Parts: sequence; C-alpha cells; structure tokens
Amino acid sequence: MSKYRFLSLFWIIPAYLAFISFQQGMVHFGSKITFENGDRYIVEVLDMQMKQIAAQSNGFVIFKFTTPEDDVITKKMTLTIQMAQQIMKVSEIPIRYRKGGYPEIVLEPTYDIQYATSLYNMWVAIAALISTIIAALMIQRFSNAKSKTGTEVLHLERID
Repeated sequence: MSKYRFLSLFWIIPAYLAFISFQQGMVHFGSKITFENGDRYIVEVLDMQMKQIAAQSNGFVIFKFTTPEDDVITKKMTLTIQMAQQIMKVSEIPIRYRKGGYPEIVLEPTYDIQYATSLYNMWVAIAALISTIIAALMIQRFSNAKSKTGTEVLHLERID
C-alpha cells in the first residue's frame, strides 16, 4: 500500500462537517416545532452563572418546572452571552416544552436568537462542507495518481 493512501483520511473532515450541518438543521427546525407546538410553562430559575474568559463568554441557567403529569423536570442549559443577557435578572422564565423534541425546551425570550444562530451555523457548516469536499476530491485525485506510479525509488550517491 502506498503512503499516499493515508491522504484518504482527509474525508473524515467533510464527514464531520456533514454531521454538524445535519445537527444544526435539526436544532433549527426542531426549535421552531417546539416553539409552535410545545406546552408553555413558567419555570423557576434555580441558578444562573456567567463565565467570561478572554476567548469566550457564555453562561448557564438551571431551572425546574412541574408537568401536568407531576413530573418535576430540572434542566441545565448552556447559553451564549446574547441569550443570557435576555434573561439575566429574572427569577421566572417562560419556556416551551415538547417531550421527545429536539430540542425539548426553548426559552421564549431567547427563541429569536437561538433560531437565527442555528440557521447561521448550519449555513456556515454547509459552506465549509462544500469547500472541504472540493479539497478532498483534489487530494484524492493526487493520492490516486501518486499511488498508481508505484513506490518511489531513492538513488543515493556518495560525494567525497
């Protein structure tokens, strides 16, 4: 087997980007379905923290609510800084909950941001997928051409 065949492992990157594109599409369309068809609850905020590091700023919120079936649900959701600013100083948050949905919970005050961000992420991942597929095809073509020529013969000359 030629050493150039290992270049075929580059196809892992487009496969991963295809997965990310699909996942972000699921979040985008699933959040719309959850927002439109989910049950509305007002949840009690148990804890909310912001993490501000030089490279990233995000936070999380922990809340709980009780369903009509008397199930007490406690969730921890990670939020971007923009989403966290929308709900920073409140003790109760309106949500939409759809059991078995993807995502199951959509925070009503941050729905527009979540919906737009997932759409943006999906299109960025699709653009990256297209460009890496083009690169992968070129790399695969190069690998196939080099593999057909056989092994390289190395000629050594001694110069005194």
